[in-house]
Amino acid sequence: MIGPKQQELLQFDKVRDLIKLKCHSDAARQLCQQIEPVFAPEQTKILLNQTHELAQLIAANSFFPSIVYDDISKSLNVLGLQGALLNETDLLQVCKTIEVSNTLIRYVKGKKNNVPFLYELFKDSESCDYIVDEINRVIDNDAQVKNSASAELQRIRKLVAEKRRESDKRFDHHVNELRKNGYLRENEESFFNGRRTLAVLVEYKSEVSGFVHGKSESGRTIFIEPGVTIGINNDVAELEIDEHREINRILRELCSSLRPFVGGLKLAMQLLVYVDFLKAKANFAIEIKATLPEIKEGFDFNFVSAMHPLLYLQNKRLHKKTVPLDLTLNSKDRVLVISGPNAGGKTIALKTVGLLQMMLQSGLLIPVKENSTCCFFEKLLIDIGDTQSIENELSTYSAKLKSMTSILNEVNEGSLVLMDEFGSGTDPELGSAIAEAVLESLVNSQTRGIITSHFGNVKLLAEKLKGAINGCMLFDMEHLEPRYMLSVGEPGSSYTFEVAERIGFPKHLIARAKEKVDKDKLKLSRLLAEVQDQKTKLSDQIQKLEHEEFLRKIAKEKYHTLFNNWEEKINRERERKIELSHMADYGKKYLRLMQDWQEKKDRKEVIQRFIDGITAETKRQELLKKQNKLDAYAEKKIARIKPILKVGTKVKVMNSSEIGVVEDIKDEKVFVKIGLMKMTVGMENLVIAEP
Repeated sequence: MIGPKQQELLQFDKVRDLIKLKCHSDAARQLCQQIEPVFAPEQTKILLNQTHELAQLIAANSFFPSIVYDDISKSLNVLGLQGALLNETDLLQVCKTIEVSNTLIRYVKGKKNNVPFLYELFKDSESCDYIVDEINRVIDNDAQVKNSASAELQRIRKLVAEKRRESDKRFDHHVNELRKNGYLRENEESFFNGRRTLAVLVEYKSEVSGFVHGKSESGRTIFIEPGVTIGINNDVAELEIDEHREINRILRELCSSLRPFVGGLKLAMQLLVYVDFLKAKANFAIEIKATLPEIKEGFDFNFVSAMHPLLYLQNKRLHKKTVPLDLTLNSKDRVLVISGPNAGGKTIALKTVGLLQMMLQSGLLIPVKENSTCCFFEKLLIDIGDTQSIENELSTYSAKLKSMTSILNEVNEGSLVLMDEFGSGTDPELGSAIAEAVLESLVNSQTRGIITSHFGNVKLLAEKLKGAINGCMLFDMEHLEPRYMLSVGEPGSSYTFEVAERIGFPKHLIARAKEKVDKDKLKLSRLLAEVQDQKTKLSDQIQKLEHEEFLRKIAKEKYHTLFNNWEEKINRERERKIELSHMADYGKKYLRLMQDWQEKKDRKEVIQRFIDGITAETKRQELLKKQNKLDAYAEKKIARIKPILKVGTKVKVMNSSEIGVVEDIKDEKVFVKIGLMKMTVGMENLVIAEP
């Protein structure tokens, strides 16, 4: 669909390399190397949805099983050979890797409804619990065969341990005797071939019986295995041979039991590698803020807030903002002609569209808003001569013509054409004529495309041709700086003289150059610049007004919240003061009663006054509670009746059968006319009369 050279031109290879860095295994990195754009809509949609589901799980900080595993492919190939034997380390790696696979299978199958596309990967896979159990039965976490693997191995190791203890006992006893006689050096023992030896001073070698294993470089020390341990050490060596033979028998038996499952184990390994690859793509998508746009069957191309992923990552490192790109093409406006100043972002816009389309058709999520719509193209035809990159040279006119010819020979309705500065590289007048012819051919071929140009006649032609539309990169006239924003709908000025002024080109030469330009062309350029500047200012003003409206809305909400909080606080304070007032009254009454009691007046009278006070307060509390209930009922009644109560509504006063008509409403008071009588009634005392 698109060659390696064009992929490199759009830096697709760098995207691949960034995904590789996020893989755990070399096998997954090899899968990354195979990423390339294709025209296979149904398969690509599956790849996109798989990555999207996994990215959502990771981004939500949901648990996802660890994809840390050993590449056991070679071990599985060996295991598949009849009579082959894997060592303990290899078997432990198989066990750990299959444990990861089992956990992953159980996890995804348990989330069938949440991740349907990932589930499809695992629906026919079964966890290999038998493999894990069998290996764990034989091998421990230190990659050693367990004593319990066989009764014979347990017997042998028990004997070995007993023999070694006896050997150590004899050796230590012998050392103590020789040490007393001064026959040994300070470092009195060593090991040779797994056997303990004594470091004997050479002058005393005849005093120590045993087998000589070696001599020091200085010649002053002889390393002797004492005769008292030789026999028992020989027994240990023989037992170790038996142990090794029994271990091999156990491992061979284990491998034989695992061999029938090699096919399933290889599939589990392949699945792990693929999920490793998927997770790398998902993590890269999260890093570049990529999403899954809506994929349309027909031609529907609408990028919302699209960003060049490599530019975004670079700006992120530099703490710079990346200006997003909004771009729409449809059956009515199929070919977009972008004009504007040099270094204003035209080529970056083309590269962004091209790279994102390549990523999408490679099964990679792209950095656009989720409400973007995209489609697949049969061909991506690209001619971008990037003067901004040191890796590429300027294209010659002949090379440009050759590239344009190749594109024109291949275009059809299923193509997306991206051409940068077409018609350049030769005499401007002749080049612009070529550019016009190419634009007409592209539009007539019903292809889809984006081209950039400085030619005024191409901009005018785009206004006339049905199926073409102009666009421009915005420029800040006030500060003489590009804004890197695309505006679709009208052509833009190249700002030739403005850019020259910005970089410090001599003003008298700029003035002289203006005198040499055709007045109509200069007038058109100035008019385009003014229109674009006005549109930019209008866009900024609209954005500013929207921002101010947003701030007003926030301020209003904040005011209401603060007012409600203040009102609630005032009410609480009022209730607290009333309560304190009541408490003060109680305190005064209590003090008077205490005073009367202490003055030994008629205490029965004091007690009666106390009882009367409690009785009165109890009645007051009951009346207050009843009033609160009535107030609450009235509030509910008002809330229910107020929305439907209008002038002219027929009503009845509670506990009355007379029907009246509402003449006016003020707050929660209603003016009602009943016959010749007029009265003011609270809303809570009204009932809507049945019609």
